Amino acid sequence: MDTLTALLRHFGKRTGRIGVMIRAALDVLGSDMTVFLPFLILFLLKAGRGLLALALLYLAFVVQDWDRLFSLMLVFLIYLPVEVIVQTFLQAAMSQLARDALVDGKPYWSRVGLTLLTNLFPLLFIGAISYFVRRAKGSGQDGVVGFLIAIVVFVVAEVWDLISNFGISAIVVEKAGVKTLVARLKQLRAHVPETLVGVLGIDLAGGVAQSLFAGGVVVGLFGGGALGYVFSDSLPEMFLAHFGKAEVNILPSLGLLACSFILSAFIASATVLAKSLYFTSFYLFAMRPQDLPEDRRNRLEAALVSAAPTGPDPAPA
Repeated sequence: MDTLTALLRHFGKRTGRIGVMIRAALDVLGSDMTVFLPFLILFLLKAGRGLLALALLYLAFVVQDWDRLFSLMLVFLIYLPVEVIVQTFLQAAMSQLARDALVDGKPYWSRVGLTLLTNLFPLLFIGAISYFVRRAKGSGQDGVVGFLIAIVVFVVAEVWDLISNFGISAIVVEKAGVKTLVARLKQLRAHVPETLVGVLGIDLAGGVAQSLFAGGVVVGLFGGGALGYVFSDSLPEMFLAHFGKAEVNILPSLGLLACSFILSAFIASATVLAKSLYFTSFYLFAMRPQDLPEDRRNRLEAALVSAAPTGPDPAPA
């Protein structure tokens, strides 16, 4: 989380305020690690998808067990929609724990369960829309038309990201229904920079952090493959794959890819946690300041004021 907040400071003063608010929220939350349990579950869920993909590679190129491969392929196909919906519930859990810690001084797991149960259908709806938006964002087309469609899909995805994160905070903090949520979204017009940068800034910082490890996939496939070819006789035979007459041990590739997927899952989960902390603390600070005890409200306010921009961001060179 320190890495993510540090990256945010490099994208302008307003974006740096996001990192300051996240840092302030973490300071207010203190050392109660139960707040981060949903983050741990989300990390394991995201890492599991990458490791499942490696299991498919192993079954296809080494074992060639087509029956188990087909079964795992079905699991892999439904894994992403399940992951997105579960992530929505984990975001609500993170938001509830953060809200309780900020307002009441400690998190209450009983409230988490009650929030998830009483808002089952709204959270399922948010999760389902998030999945379809993610699918649309991941589908690409060639040509100028494809480029224009990609821009529209990107804008829609970012707007939905803002609405879903803000909506989850509204559901948790105020038990908001549709009418209340619409009213609160209208109030966001007074906080456009903070809300837009809250989504774009955190996504940008998370994307930069993930790109640092993106080369792990290329290294895993080609570098690991080269090592597996050269040292095929020295590595465990159970990972030996046959490509025509060539024998390649895929253990180095699997190991490097696993490390890359795990690091990527950690950064993606940290990005989700950052959004949950940011939007929950921002919602309380901007919409429900009366709910915050004076000392915690002052700490959040002091953190924001200390990082408040004194002028426009400098123009890029």
